[in-house]
Formats: sequence, structure tokens, C-alpha cells
Amino acid sequence: MNDVTVTVSGFAGNTPALHTGKDKDFAMFRVASTRRYVNDVGDWTDGSTLWFTVKAWRTAAVNLARSVRKGDPVVVTGRLELDEWEDADGRSHTGLVIAATSVGVDATKGKVEFSRVVHQAALPGAPADDGGLVAARAGETDPFDIEAEAGQRELVTA
Repeated sequence: MNDVTVTVSGFAGNTPALHTGKDKDFAMFRVASTRRYVNDVGDWTDGSTLWFTVKAWRTAAVNLARSVRKGDPVVVTGRLELDEWEDADGRSHTGLVIAATSVGVDATKGKVEFSRVVHQAALPGAPADDGGLVAARAGETDPFDIEAEAGQRELVTA
């Protein structure tokens, strides 16, 4: 396949909106990326701001909606796709969208703390919250650490 893959570094222009439906869950948000460069007299200058629409699917959509907030510095990698839709008046529209394969907070802009989200089934006896998902925070046992938990937990995949 000849997919066009892009990586964009910028700031979240809005908090991702999670859309749930009969087909698939997806989340969308906008990323603003402004080029900075040194001009002819040696001063830093902002270039024009480029805006990108980012879309993520399924579990990534839920994680994105729970993690990214307006103004957060992000790095997005994904496939460039053409999105087509009709508005309420029946007019057709098209636009370029980054179908995210990876979204992360940019650690060069500040401190980042990571929490792994795992399916409830992977943590026997854990409370049922967030629709069967729980977070394993830093310092807690990682259910995917096979050496530390050998024989104590059964990994259940869905």
C-alpha cells in the first residue's frame, strides 16, 4: 500500500470529542502547529499556524478522550486520509484528516506521567469501573510484566 504517513508536533486546539455509535467509537480533535525560525536579523519568529484534524478509533479513541486536553503539547503520527461528509443542509464536504496510529504528549514541553489502561479481565478481583477498563499507574504492578507476575495472573485478550 502507498499510505501517506505524517507526524505533526503542536498543541491540542480543543479537548477531543468522543463519539460512540453502533459502528465504532472514534475521537476527534484539532492540532495547531506553528513553525518557529530565526529570521534574517537573528530573532525568533513565528510562521503561519497550520491546523490539522486528528481522528482515532476504538480503544485509542477512549484513551485519547481521557488523556488529552485543550492546550496540551502533542505529537501525532498517522495516515493522511480524505474525510467526506454531508452537513445538515445536504451539502457535501471533504477534508484531510490524520487517522492517528500514535498520539503522545510532547515531553520536551513539560513533565509527562503515563498510566497504562488494561482490560478489566486482565486484573482478577479489580473493581468494575470505566466500562471494564482500569489504569495501572506508575509504581503499581504492571499486569503485562510476565517475569514479576509469573503464574499469578492469567492474561485475557479480547
